Amino acid sequence: MADWLRLYVDFGKKVILGFTGATIADISSHNPEAIDLINRHPEIFEILLRPFSHDIALTRIGNGFSLNFEYGRKTILLEFGNIHNFFLPPEFMLTNRQIAELKESGVEGIFINPSRFSPELGKRIPVRPYTIRGLFGTSIECIPFRGKLTDQYLEAIHKFDCSGWNKGVFSEQEENLFAWRDGESSFLLPASLSRESSWLENEDPSIERAHLKNARISFTPNEDLEDSQYKTYPVHSFSAWMKEFRMLGFINRISRIEETLDAMTEEQVHLWLMVINSDILSAIEKKSPVVSLRDAPNGQSPHDFRIHRSERGFEGEEYLALLEMAINGKEPPARFRPSDEPHMIKMKTRTCYLNKLSRR
Repeated sequence: MADWLRLYVDFGKKVILGFTGATIADISSHNPEAIDLINRHPEIFEILLRPFSHDIALTRIGNGFSLNFEYGRKTILLEFGNIHNFFLPPEFMLTNRQIAELKESGVEGIFINPSRFSPELGKRIPVRPYTIRGLFGTSIECIPFRGKLTDQYLEAIHKFDCSGWNKGVFSEQEENLFAWRDGESSFLLPASLSRESSWLENEDPSIERAHLKNARISFTPNEDLEDSQYKTYPVHSFSAWMKEFRMLGFINRISRIEETLDAMTEEQVHLWLMVINSDILSAIEKKSPVVSLRDAPNGQSPHDFRIHRSERGFEGEEYLALLEMAINGKEPPARFRPSDEPHMIKMKTRTCYLNKLSRR
């Protein structure tokens, strides 16, 4: 992680980071020098607000969304200095009630990615920053991303070719462009640091990167949007996370537990935060992606590379079983031994961090 971040310092490239609280807990425990590097270079790194767990907001009921958000915000405020008060929603899923909750908690703005919605919905989402409505008469600033820039970024790191990215940026006749990239792409590919370095080094030097706090952004008032445009946050499709409904029972069990959050102990709440991660569903319901890669700049013809999804379903099932036992006052089976398996180490790391966080 620190080596990846150091590329941005070495090339003098500003970047806005959106770590979930759980990821920050992992970094704090296993790679604290990365947090130190970020804090030593506020001219390079700006931090967004995120929840603790990368959950699916459409499945949250009651106060589960707000609780997850508050744990995430508390983590970010503890670890970082250069924070912008905008919230990046996981999977670009939000309900309009959750927008009202974010506004009431003091959040200034959110993001939306039209390319993550159906073509019909995407065309109705404003392309420039605007204010978006939430329930109960609330409104909040909203920044839309340019979806095709994500594809051009991915092409740059997959093929060691930055030309599409440069062309894509300059083809947009806008003062400010907002591009989103997934958080894990640069860590799952061979020669990942070389790919990131090539992209940063070959980005057109006339492209000026900026942090949100320094950008001059004009937000179109909600009432000034065209009648055909979405004035609220449209409902994101859930089909990719429930393609074959293999995790329907898992989701139902989590929902039943969420109804009792107020009566749960802190330790039980911490376990609940472990089971709501959207990656658990993705690992089961989504196919392993196949991308076309070149192994070096100007290398041979591209070849297919499959990124295998991990066995997160087993991880989620074990976490949920432990949570249900704790709620029902039962001990794990005698044959169960907390092991050194990666998912158990991760659980220990994150719950220990949450325990320390709760005492502050």
